[in-house]
Amino acid sequence: MSRTAICISSIGALVLATTLALAHAHVYQWIGKHGVVHYSDQWRPGAVRLRTGVTTMAHTAHHVTAHRGGRGTSAHRAANSTRLHEQAAHAVAASEARLRAKRCREAKAIYQRLLYARRLYTVGKHGHRHYMNSAEDNAARISARERVVQLCGSGTR
Repeated sequence: MSRTAICISSIGALVLATTLALAHAHVYQWIGKHGVVHYSDQWRPGAVRLRTGVTTMAHTAHHVTAHRGGRGTSAHRAANSTRLHEQAAHAVAASEARLRAKRCREAKAIYQRLLYARRLYTVGKHGHRHYMNSAEDNAARISARERVVQLCGSGTR
């Protein structure tokens, strides 16, 4: 066997081993204290395990090898792992899109409440209402509108 063939086989085996090691890792999502969405393979308090709809790579590698009588080439295995990674990335992107849409709806609802409220107020430390003056009302509405534009895009109504 030539050196190039050995090198390519070794790299393929390394890629497969790495992807199989990651096959059992789940993807967890949580929202940080500043509203930023985080993803990890480690569970944290408040994290939700994402459902990717993709079978594990270990199961797929076993399935492919069984159908080929154990003779699957490293190129085919690498192609399968690449396809599975793309499917997982697509599932994560879909989850992010749903989260963005949810945040957009919430921002729109807040903006609508601020638009139709007669007087705006904040609640103090002891539960007392502190009513805002006209300038503060306008600033709160402008801030809410900017948040809608930021989350939903500039073409939103």
